[in-house]
Amino acid sequence: MKQILTVLLLLCGFTFTTNAQSYEKLADDTFKYIKAGTFGKPKVAKNTAKLAIGQVRVHYKFITSRASAANKNNAADVTVYLDGEMTKGDLQKLTDEFYTILQQKLAAAGVSFADWKAIESTEYFAERQKSQEDKKPQDSDGKNGQAWLSFSAFDGPVLLKWRPYGSPELVGFGQLKKMAKTGKTAGGDFVTFDVVVDFASIMLNAEIKQDKKGWFYGDPYFHSDYSIGGSMSVPQSYIFMVDEKNNFDIYQNDLPIAERFSFAGKPYKDESKAALKTQTFYGGERHTFTPLVIPAKRDLYLTAARRVLSIYAEMFAAKMKLLRDGTTPSDNRTVAQEQPKDSGKTIEQVNAQAKQNNAPTPVTTGELTSAAQDAVKAGNFKLATQYYGEIIKKYPNEPEAYFARGMVLMDKLNDGKAALSDFSKVIEIKPNFNDALAFYNRGTIHLRSKDWKKAISDFDAFIKVTPTHVDAYNNRAIAYYNIGKPDEALADFSNIIRVDPRNALAYKNRAMLYRARGNATQAQADELRAAQIERGQ
Repeated sequence: MKQILTVLLLLCGFTFTTNAQSYEKLADDTFKYIKAGTFGKPKVAKNTAKLAIGQVRVHYKFITSRASAANKNNAADVTVYLDGEMTKGDLQKLTDEFYTILQQKLAAAGVSFADWKAIESTEYFAERQKSQEDKKPQDSDGKNGQAWLSFSAFDGPVLLKWRPYGSPELVGFGQLKKMAKTGKTAGGDFVTFDVVVDFASIMLNAEIKQDKKGWFYGDPYFHSDYSIGGSMSVPQSYIFMVDEKNNFDIYQNDLPIAERFSFAGKPYKDESKAALKTQTFYGGERHTFTPLVIPAKRDLYLTAARRVLSIYAEMFAAKMKLLRDGTTPSDNRTVAQEQPKDSGKTIEQVNAQAKQNNAPTPVTTGELTSAAQDAVKAGNFKLATQYYGEIIKKYPNEPEAYFARGMVLMDKLNDGKAALSDFSKVIEIKPNFNDALAFYNRGTIHLRSKDWKKAISDFDAFIKVTPTHVDAYNNRAIAYYNIGKPDEALADFSNIIRVDPRNALAYKNRAMLYRARGNATQAQADELRAAQIERGQ
């Protein structure tokens, strides 16, 4: 039995409450403090005016894995290897750039910086540098099937030990004092950054299946499918801040920060490359990894990594600004507008009033149409449907009045049953009338009544005639999702983005589906893009 997670999807064509998440709120949700100073609340970041960035380390993933079972030592069902021509010099240079990018982004939040040379000249820096002269950038986590190369900006020492997928170094009071002294000597509050850059997205789709064998069903079994592709992200980071009074804050990103930038080719299998990288990182340990390789072009990889690191810095700067300003980010929630109430007038009453005032009554098709449109503008919706009804009596085989009356019944009077009849009549007379919009409207009514399969059929017919209508893709995606076809729903949200790359709602809806399917990296990339679009970027 397949488990379907509840996902909030917004229907186009109806008036619903929308939730436009701001960029600041996304940053606030992404970065969370996990340990604060003396009073148990963020203090250093909130009050700092100047930072001494003593350590910026970037851990570039070269092997990334996802296991299907917990506590499965030295094994992973899916492991992906990065294959590219990036050199250690490239990654060191990029890490140095990231240090500068952090300064630039944080400066926008009103934070100034101590000079790197002032940090280099401190006692604690020199002490750690001397003890790590033979340090190597290569590291791995055999238990979790991960491997990476770590680089410190300007080839500086590790002042605070933190390994991805492991526990951070426990900082004793003596070391805390050294950090505080380092910051004070350099002229700012001491801070370290550790950031992981991953290159792949592995999406798990798992379900319990049961084969039918003759008259009997076989035993249930666990089935999982993986979707794998190149996707640049920062899945983890660790920030440690200390002021001169030994107060400290610790922050980490609870959500991955991902960037949609094509840098990789199609994944392929190559057991020789997988075996070589496994041996290089894990030595003689035995692992059961799948030999999947993602090829990356050097320049594109470095561009994508630089972009995601820049976004990370910008989002952390937004978090810092919120902390320093003491503000709470808004989610930009909008309220649905209330429909005007119908007057309840009938065509007989209007005609009687006109006769009393010696005014003409509408008789011709043009006059009846104008009267119907004026009635809609005045909020007299039932009266408008009666005017259209008079036209239909005169011309029962023409689609225009049926379509117009159906629109009023659907949008203004919420009478789906009557509207369904009118749109069906339009389709019977002329299926492609007004670019087949009767199919779209009828599909929308089916969607509202949760008749998902009929909705899909009507949206199929409409999209065939009008393949660039984003609302039709959105509504069909909702129907697909509700009959248990998330892949088709994802494809439709992607179709919207293809037609309209700045459609924030499509990115949000696709993100919610990604998150429901366990792909936090792709979800965060879409959420971030939606927030950027809403900021006008």
